[in-house]
Amino acid sequence: MAAHKKLHIPEEIFMNRRSFIQIGGTAGLTGLVTGSCSLSSPPKGKRNKLFTFIHFTDVHLQPEKGMHEGFIAAIDKMNSLKPDFVIGGGDLAGDCLRVDETRAVSQYNLYLSSIKKLTMPVFNVMGNHEIFGIGAPDKVSENHPEWGKNMFKKRLGIGETYRSFDYKGVHFLLLDSVQIVKNSDKPGYRDIGGVGNDQMKWLGEDLAKLKPGTPIVAVSHIPLFTFWGQMQYGPTFQTPDMWVIADGKPLFDLLSKHRLLGFLSGHMHINEFYMYNGMKFIGAGAVCGSWWTGPRDGSPEGFNLVTVWDDGISAEYISYGWDASKYFPKKESTEIYPYYGTSLC
Repeated sequence: MAAHKKLHIPEEIFMNRRSFIQIGGTAGLTGLVTGSCSLSSPPKGKRNKLFTFIHFTDVHLQPEKGMHEGFIAAIDKMNSLKPDFVIGGGDLAGDCLRVDETRAVSQYNLYLSSIKKLTMPVFNVMGNHEIFGIGAPDKVSENHPEWGKNMFKKRLGIGETYRSFDYKGVHFLLLDSVQIVKNSDKPGYRDIGGVGNDQMKWLGEDLAKLKPGTPIVAVSHIPLFTFWGQMQYGPTFQTPDMWVIADGKPLFDLLSKHRLLGFLSGHMHINEFYMYNGMKFIGAGAVCGSWWTGPRDGSPEGFNLVTVWDDGISAEYISYGWDASKYFPKKESTEIYPYYGTSLC
């Protein structure tokens, strides 16, 4: 296994990205908003702000139905907030699981060309929809050089699917929360949430190099846990293995031994916030809302503005005001939007 990169970001790259625009108007955690909704407010008293960054996720960018126009509108909003950097939290391409090479590459290229408009550094996290061809054995051979996670490695991951970097004394973990497993009842493969043994070994080695007390922010596409199923179907609902990191307990146990400020995720397209023993778990709503058809279960199209303080983090969900109704068709194509009308992620 090749050694994974630890990204060393020169301080000068981030110069002149540090001003912050206060966004007014707050609403409930999952309520529809026109401005923002506060996920976690800083406690009263003196604290020092170190920097801000944006965590956006679930763009599901494809050429149809005004998606590119919507993403550019989101980017314009991100630029106006002037964070130090942004993290794309996965499912950035529309859906590469079941399509041929031409369609998959076109989605990657559309995303890559779009983020050139961002005026600050961008870090990309692996999502399940960046996986290429595993659900289309009739269209993509397993011997294709970009099959599976290789397309992300080549085009977005700087040769890897997980890595870390440091910024102003904070250690960032960009995790790969997706595992590929063979279908038991049909040809091809499917994706589930998971980190795997190799990544856990790397993570242990990466964290062991840190000075005690180093603040950590972890970002993965799939969450460690979500309450959305319980809220929809009742408290005894059994969460599917594709909704959460199925082997997340050892991951949580390892991270909780360190100064984990926050664990950021997406995947569910829903705003969620949970705090446990001082650690914050923040699930962001989607840039695409409900696959570009409007808000999903009260979470509008948007992203999180995260502020890093000397004693923790806070996050504010920013809606960029996208109106999907002008592009919303009467009938969706299940080929282009394979999960439309379902509760899958």
